Amino acid sequence: MKTALTIFTLAFGLTFVGCNDSVYDERADQVRDTSQEYAENVRDNYDTAADNVEDRYESARPVLEETADERAEQLEDRGETIADNIEDAGERRADSLEEMDDNGVVTEVE
Repeated sequence: MKTALTIFTLAFGLTFVGCNDSVYDERADQVRDTSQEYAENVRDNYDTAADNVEDRYESARPVLEETADERAEQLEDRGETIADNIEDAGERRADSLEEMDDNGVVTEVE
């Protein structure tokens, strides 16, 4: 019983120590979340623009519809590229913040 209580106390203590994120870890998480939200908004906006192009030409002649489909595809691809670049930049920034934490630049959270 004493061993089980000791192990439980040790595990409980380590859980709280592990939850104490540094300033850089917290900021890195914020950067990641913000860049992913922004990238998702960019994707949604470009997808909406692509849908609008398709809808506008849906009732048009078949030749125009094919052109509209190509334009819509280009818009979706462009939006995906921009969103991926945003996420990559956010990830690099977050990684550099975590690296600063690993180097021990700041040791306490205020």
